[in-house]
Parts: sequence; C-alpha cells; structure tokens
Amino acid sequence: MQQEIHHEKPILSALTREEINNPQLVLAELFDFAHLPELKIMLWDWLKTTVTGSYNKTLTNRERAAILLLYEYMEKLLEANHLLYIEQQKLDEKKQDEQRHIF
Repeated sequence: MQQEIHHEKPILSALTREEINNPQLVLAELFDFAHLPELKIMLWDWLKTTVTGSYNKTLTNRERAAILLLYEYMEKLLEANHLLYIEQQKLDEKKQDEQRHIF
C-alpha cells in the first residue's frame, strides 16, 4: 500500500512548538542523545537487522530501544531540515525579487 504524499502543507507531528520555532534545537537533541560515531553504528545496526530480519534475535532490549529512539530523532531531523529548507527558499525568493527591482 503506497502512502499518499502531500507537498503543499507539511504536517510537523514530531516537533514541539519550540522546535518548530527553532529547528536548530533538533540537532542539539540528536547529538546530546549520541555522538556521530555512535549514531553511525546505530544506523548500521538498524539497517543490518532490518535487512536480515534478525531484529529480535541479535539486539538486546537496550539496543532495540536505542534504535527506536534514533528513529524518533531522525523523524524530527527530517522535519526540522524541511523547515530550514522552506526558510531558505523564502530567503532566496526575496533576494531574487530584490535583485529584479534593482534594475
């Protein structure tokens, strides 16, 4: 079953109001959760266990919980980056409009 995707108005369900107002907070939360090398290992474990189907067999309860938390952080990271992308688009459009009006 394919999920329908809407591009007009994103639903930011993972972010708090504070994170919506300041998407940079999401980066701080992610790297407070784990350092880059640890995040890479967790991502690899996530991929490996998903592809091999060994989620229940090879990971401890703590490792499984960490992967679930990582998913939540990654979802927030996507939403925060989307907000930053939209803001950058607005700034770029404004800059283009200003340049057009100069000439």
